[in-house]
Amino acid sequence: MSIKYFLFDIGNVLVDWNPDHLLTKLLPDAAAIQDFRENAVTQDRILAMDRGQTWEDQLAEIASDCPRHLVTARAYRDRWVETVSGPIQGTVDIMTRLKAAGYPIYALSNFGAENFEATATVYPFLDDFDGRVVSGYEGVIKPDPAIYDLVVQRFSVDPAQTLFIDDRPENIAAAQVCGFQGHLFTDPDTLAQYLAEAGIL
Repeated sequence: MSIKYFLFDIGNVLVDWNPDHLLTKLLPDAAAIQDFRENAVTQDRILAMDRGQTWEDQLAEIASDCPRHLVTARAYRDRWVETVSGPIQGTVDIMTRLKAAGYPIYALSNFGAENFEATATVYPFLDDFDGRVVSGYEGVIKPDPAIYDLVVQRFSVDPAQTLFIDDRPENIAAAQVCGFQGHLFTDPDTLAQYLAEAGIL
């Protein structure tokens, strides 16, 4: 099946995201970072924000559950954009070339709404999509099939003609179950080779 539409993940596809990019600046050593990630801004709390939880509510939870980390958690919120070290320029260039070639370009990302807004002010190419589904605004995250269905409904794309590019295997697998084509992202060069072999770029 040919590819007519492109659907990009954002974190670790278009931007280099890792909480440790910031936590190494806020905390003294690896043990302190591990303690913070296991007890304050945990993976469960990251996912809660991806589903729409606000920083206000999250900080209230941390104040109750883990008050020793509250000051650091507030700094983490205020400086969240520093969890992104920069664009993955090779992928940004591919996206730009696809758009210039006339392909509709969309985004599907697990991203807290407040965090996304802060990030988009620093990385304006995040406004270049023809449409975006950002989980924090929708209340549902990948790999829930509902978020892939939302892409189809909102943008009127044919999933069979849409290539979804994501760095997590479970998200690609879920997209394929929903009828999308998928490319598991590892690096821009591999993606560029994939698109060249498909006769796209």
